Formats: sequence, C-alpha cells, structure tokens
Amino acid sequence: MFTVPALPAPNALADPAFLASTAGETWIGALAENFPHTRYWRDRSDCWSLKSLNALAAKIIDARYDGLEIEEVMETEFPPAEFGQTWYHKVAPQLRSNLAEAGLDDDDDAIDAIRYAWEDQAAERDDSSVADLFASYDRCELLFRFSAERWLDDALVFSHRSWPETSELAITTNLQFALNNLGYTMGDFRKASGNRHPADCALPRNARRRRAPIISHEQLAEIIDNACSTSFLFCLYAIVPIPELIALDLSRPVTFEKCWVATMDPINGTFFDVPANGPVTVKPEDGRFLSGGHLRWSPENICCLHTPYYHAAVTQAAPENC
Repeated sequence: MFTVPALPAPNALADPAFLASTAGETWIGALAENFPHTRYWRDRSDCWSLKSLNALAAKIIDARYDGLEIEEVMETEFPPAEFGQTWYHKVAPQLRSNLAEAGLDDDDDAIDAIRYAWEDQAAERDDSSVADLFASYDRCELLFRFSAERWLDDALVFSHRSWPETSELAITTNLQFALNNLGYTMGDFRKASGNRHPADCALPRNARRRRAPIISHEQLAEIIDNACSTSFLFCLYAIVPIPELIALDLSRPVTFEKCWVATMDPINGTFFDVPANGPVTVKPEDGRFLSGGHLRWSPENICCLHTPYYHAAVTQAAPENC
C-alpha cells in the first residue's frame, strides 16, 4: 500500500490513450487499491457530547418518518473527506517521480486525467459511510411516546387537580391509548386507582391491551403521582448507541431490550421513571419515537441522570421474521 504500481511500459503515461486502454484501467485500479480514499473514518470524529448526539438522533428519526435517506441527512452535518486530501498528501507525492520520468510533471492535463481516473476507481472501492464515525459507546437519549397524536402538546394527559394523582386524571382517549400500551384497560385503571371521573368524550369501546403489563399498578401510580406536572405523557426511555438507531426501520417493530417507563412533561420539563419489567417491543401504531434533541429539555437535562444506568440496546428482527 502507498506505492505506485509498476507501469506496463516506462513511458506509458506519455501516451494520451493509455488511461482509456485495458492496461491503463488495470493500472489505475491498482493505483486506487494502493492509495484508497476513505470518506469517513473514526479518527475524524470528536468526542461527541450527549447533546450533539441527541440533535443528530432527532434528524435521523425525522428523516425516517419523512421517508428521506439517512445518509443524505447525516452528510449535511458531517461532510465526507475530500478526495483532494488523499490526492495531494498521499498519491501525488509518490506519483511525481513517475510523472517526471514520463516528462509529464508539468503537464496539468495529464495529471488531471490521472487524478480523475483515480478518484472514480477510489470511489467505487470506498465502502465507508457516515455511520462509521460513531462507535457503540456514542449514545443518544431515545424515547417512544405512547400516543397516536403527531404533536407533543396534543398527546398529553391531564389532572383535574393542581397536582398529578391517579384518582384525579382526566379520562381521555390519550389516557386510554397510553394505558393500553402499558398493558392495562381503562377498567383496570379505574379499579386500581379509584378514579371515578366521567370520560371527557366517548371512548373507543373496542380498545384492548396491546401487551402484557410492562409495569405494575404500584409503579404506574408512582410515575403518575411523581410526574410533577398536571399535564404529561407516557413514554419509554433508554440511552442507546447511535449506530443501532441508524440501523432501525421505524416502519417495523422495534424492541427495547431494556428500558424505563416514564411520565414526562415536554413543555415544562419534568420527568420521572421506573424500570420496565423486561424487553418491550413497540409497533408503529403504538406511538412515535423521539430523541432528547426533539425536546427543549431532555430527560438528562431535567434530572441530571446518571447516564450509564440507562444504557440499553434497541434491536429489530429481520424483515422476513417480522
């Protein structure tokens, strides 16, 4: 590597038709093999802060929901290394003596022709991607909110009092939807909490639990009573590797191998969590993903969380197994 391949003839580069010949293409291919160009490599990345990775995660999630290419979105934030860097610092110095022997050291057209041919071959060989900038220890705050509403302020549940309490929550479709995703029916909730408020509107009669309970009745009461706000939403929370988020297809089920169930007020900045009782798989119809970058205050900002405690993995079955 980093040596100019031997020419088929001493003055081959002096022949304008050489690069277009089979021998020329082979030589350029060997040149690209010996002097590879990598658009992205780990050494180019800084020590990413959680805040910057949250912002990137928000762009990734938005791109997934908008049907955009993740690579294109990420490349606007992290432009690839220019071919000129590799050419001028690695290829050209080694190639200069060969060009001088062929009398081409001052022939800009010939030099440019070699460079462009090398760039084409090097680009074909480069399989790096912007995801290569990140390692498994580069993590972001990932949330999944249990709401069918697109906008956060439309997804909230409310208390009838000036404090949060299970027996005082307004009986709404938002609450019913969240409870079903936590593994409870509205009847289960009323029985456990003693909530006797009439429903604010007609609730769907065919609403069912979407899964077995992922927290106990006691834990549910705990996150509601400690929500520190009279309006909040229910969500899953974990701090996950950015490469795992990049790999997810949000149109298919996603599994949090470990996560926490939380109440969060995204407007005023409150957060309280309890651990889920096992892995939780969510489907697109269960709600929407978001990251700390979507929020004015992320959970870590709000609570000064000990982030390693919340480290977890997100996985996805292969499409044929879904």
